[in-house]
Amino acid sequence: MKKLAIILIVCFVFALGLSAYKTMLAITHPIKYEDLIETNAEKFSIPSYIIASVINVESSYKEDAISNKNALGLMQIKLSTAQYMNDYYELNDSVDETKLLSAKTNIEYGCRYLKYLINKFNNLYTALSAYNAGETRVRVWLRDENFSSDGKSLNKIPYEETANYIEKIKKNIKFYEKIYKNT
Repeated sequence: MKKLAIILIVCFVFALGLSAYKTMLAITHPIKYEDLIETNAEKFSIPSYIIASVINVESSYKEDAISNKNALGLMQIKLSTAQYMNDYYELNDSVDETKLLSAKTNIEYGCRYLKYLINKFNNLYTALSAYNAGETRVRVWLRDENFSSDGKSLNKIPYEETANYIEKIKKNIKFYEKIYKNT
């Protein structure tokens, strides 16, 4: 009888711990805007878990987020970047700050820009570095043998903010990949 009581207590504590762990993960790695993420994943051929990771790192899933550099929304897109995407892809779309703060528009423009960078650099983490630090800076880093041995991928990122960003993205990708591959 004593063994059974101990086993029940251990199981209860384990279940309580698991529940707390899941609650913590739901807070640190929310799953929101799944339909928009899936739609844009398909539209731009970017895995859902990468989009979810970028959103989590960029804005912690806060639709109305505005950075000190005036990047807007879930995927932290600057108005000038959205306008550049309109010009680059010859889209007849008018975009303003209010539109960029809507989840639908923001995720679409964020994915369009990320796909543009992936196509330019042919390397996910180089593209994500450019998403954070800017395309021009990353091109300079790629030409410097202190940061790139092949001119295509970065061995070292000279900006601490961007290096930390990539580490956060990698951790998020591992987490969201498990979720999206199990759904």
